[in-house]
Amino acid sequence: MKFTVSKEKFFHVLQKVSNVTPIRSTLPILSCILFTVKDNILKMRSTDLEITMTASCQVKMEEEGAIAIPSKIIKEITGELPDTDLYFHIEDEQVIITTGVGGEYKIMGYPAMEFPTEPVVDDSKMVTLQADKFKRIVDKTGFAVSRDEMKVALNGVLFQFLSAELRAVSTDGHRLVKYTLKEFQGAEDIKDIIVPPKFLNLCVASMRNVDFVTLRIGANHVMLELEDTTIYSRIIEERFPDYESVIPAENDKKIRVNIDDLMSVVKRVGIFASKNTRQISLSFSQNSALIKAEDIETASTAKESIELEYQGDNFVIGYNSDYLREMIRHIDGDRVEIHLKNALMAGLFFPTEQLPDEEILFLLMPIRLI
Repeated sequence: MKFTVSKEKFFHVLQKVSNVTPIRSTLPILSCILFTVKDNILKMRSTDLEITMTASCQVKMEEEGAIAIPSKIIKEITGELPDTDLYFHIEDEQVIITTGVGGEYKIMGYPAMEFPTEPVVDDSKMVTLQADKFKRIVDKTGFAVSRDEMKVALNGVLFQFLSAELRAVSTDGHRLVKYTLKEFQGAEDIKDIIVPPKFLNLCVASMRNVDFVTLRIGANHVMLELEDTTIYSRIIEERFPDYESVIPAENDKKIRVNIDDLMSVVKRVGIFASKNTRQISLSFSQNSALIKAEDIETASTAKESIELEYQGDNFVIGYNSDYLREMIRHIDGDRVEIHLKNALMAGLFFPTEQLPDEEILFLLMPIRLI
């Protein structure tokens, strides 16, 4: 296997695929990237067994072949090299890299046959989305995905393809996001799928100058194919909980407040929240709210009032300040509308102005005040 490639091209592709390589793995081969050269094309492939990415670039090939090279060392050395041509000569799993400025580096690789095979997306269905809508779905839902490995079904974003709309839902049990893209056609015969956020984020990061993206959905995998990059992911084969049942329909206390004002107060008061519970309280009264926090361990307290639009009975509700702040950060516009019932029921948060073709609902569970 012999080929020559510019450092700039090589490193660009290498950076991309190395994002999939696991930092730690019980299988040494997974810490490698598979390099395959054929017909003057260098193809790199990486995987963590759940996500697989391939990307390619043009090279000057002398001899085709394939080799798996440890990701960390090949990335470190090429990252430190100046812009120059790199000549690769691979023989008996030894990789010899010669540079145009007099450098020579030797790395021991692994046989290509040891590297996991590329996924096959059989009997796939196609779904096409506007690129900007796909990015919005990822941005609005990704933060609410559960990181608890015991809650497998909640470790991804649910995509539901209905007769006239697409829904994307994420939840970690404390907060929930439901994104609805209206007037979405042509995908009603596709089953619901749960997709890991790592796949979605890699897709967004790889999208450059495209107006539309097409997902191929198979029995076990979902795939996004771009000009020189292909990303695969296993579908999470679990049943997503009945999220509709936790969205309250009778929240009659309606509040409107400036997003920046609310964010600023929650940030400041949240500094004084307990490090364990992160609890803050919001006491609502006519057109104002008093936001308070207390940390018993450090004997520190904070309270601050904020003006808002509210006509109703006085009441108090508690929230995790970190969850509340992160949710507010993902709401577009100048103002947020909050629908509440009492201190025990989930609160609903909406942008006061929604785009004509979409509807976004944010839900946050309260915490019992101590």
